[in-house]
Amino acid sequence: MTARILLSVATLACLAMPARASDLELGTVTNPGPDEQPALFVTPARAVRELEILVEAGGREWHFLEHGLPAGERQRFAWDRDPAVTHAVATIRAEFEDGAEEALSVPLDYVYSEPLSVDLSNAVADVDRRTLTVEVTAPVRRADIVATGAHNVVLDRRTVAVEGGPGPVKVPWVGDPADVVLLDVTLRTDASGEGGAWARFTYSPWFLDIPHDDVEFETDRAEIRPSEEPHLQRTLDQLHEVLDKYGDVVPVKLYIAGCTDTVGDRAHNRELSLARARSIATWLRTHGYDGPIYYWGFGEDLLAVPTADGVDEPRNRRALYMVGANPPPPSSGIPAVPWRAL
Repeated sequence: MTARILLSVATLACLAMPARASDLELGTVTNPGPDEQPALFVTPARAVRELEILVEAGGREWHFLEHGLPAGERQRFAWDRDPAVTHAVATIRAEFEDGAEEALSVPLDYVYSEPLSVDLSNAVADVDRRTLTVEVTAPVRRADIVATGAHNVVLDRRTVAVEGGPGPVKVPWVGDPADVVLLDVTLRTDASGEGGAWARFTYSPWFLDIPHDDVEFETDRAEIRPSEEPHLQRTLDQLHEVLDKYGDVVPVKLYIAGCTDTVGDRAHNRELSLARARSIATWLRTHGYDGPIYYWGFGEDLLAVPTADGVDEPRNRRALYMVGANPPPPSSGIPAVPWRAL
């Protein structure tokens, strides 16, 4: 990024007609990004017959000579990148078309930015605290955040100061977690936003539980009985409403968690709940739900009503339907598991 700065400097030599103080507008790159060279920018207010620049940096010199420069056109003069050198002096001499000359010497200071990348593989969204923690490869000082809701409506747009990296950095956001569907975040190493490295990413903290009537299965069976299909049809109608509302913002994924009571062997219950979750997922798919579906069997590990072992509790024989762009977050109470795709 180029930080444009106006320099008030003393004219070291004026020959012929005196030049005005604003005849040369100068700028520099204060935070050269990765693979970017340090540079001086010169924009003459009047036509220049000859422009000569000598840049001294780190014991080396770079000489530039240009002729016939039009007024108002920015010229760039760059020198070799050396991370060990962050100071230069530019000596400038300009001869204008009307015969005026201006000469000046300008000190230039700059800081090289480290490359910045973001790792989302272990991103953690704390919905209650409205924070998102990601891993970054360099220190970051600023986050530009856009929060988007249903039907791509922008809910909030703001810039916040952050401190973190390399390593984890916590990014705060605002809004009702039920409304914020997508976060578009740009992290910057420079707090001013005028230079340095930056990295942009999107993340969805959005997550919904789908209220529903539980499907009742026969003992130790996983087939969907015809009498239970109206329950699933009502769920399917709700899911279509969710797709219509949010599907143009994020890829809506359905997660189905099968659960059992504590009667029987724990390992068997886990397999039974997995089969039942798959049966529900298959029914929804064959009846018109075309979004991604994932399922898992938790057996007796997600009891709605805590009981001792061997207790026949109907409220624990259930399935949970959840939608989001990412797997259920820790705040949902659902453990992280290798969800199976249908």
